[in-house]
Amino acid sequence: MHFEKSLLSKSLSYEKLTLDFGTNYLFENFFIMEVNEGVHFNFEKLNELLSEIIEYYGFHKKLAYIANRVNSYSIDPILWSYFDKDDSLLVAASIITYNESSFMNANIEKQLASISVKRSSSLEEAIGWVQRLSELS
Repeated sequence: MHFEKSLLSKSLSYEKLTLDFGTNYLFENFFIMEVNEGVHFNFEKLNELLSEIIEYYGFHKKLAYIANRVNSYSIDPILWSYFDKDDSLLVAASIITYNESSFMNANIEKQLASISVKRSSSLEEAIGWVQRLSELS
């Protein structure tokens, strides 16, 4: 389910950031990204996103990331190696999957990531998990 179509969009405070390749919802300690249908999310798109995230949150904010995979798109899985546990703004991520192939891709990405990655089946599950992370307290 798209975030803006969920009941959570009515009860949580956020800022919306729209980029050419997708929509992002920025919260106090995490952000949700919904990549557009058919996009290949690569290093250039990651850099564009990170520039906007740093501009909004600053350099020293610790964040969690939620990938709401409501659309079909590809991602370069090696991008997960960009986020090192010790010096990254991202401390954890949750990937919401809605079908078996997306779940299998999330399994591969989880193995490549140096940060904690949880596979979730709903926005509620993912947001609840990131809100309980001790790294963000």
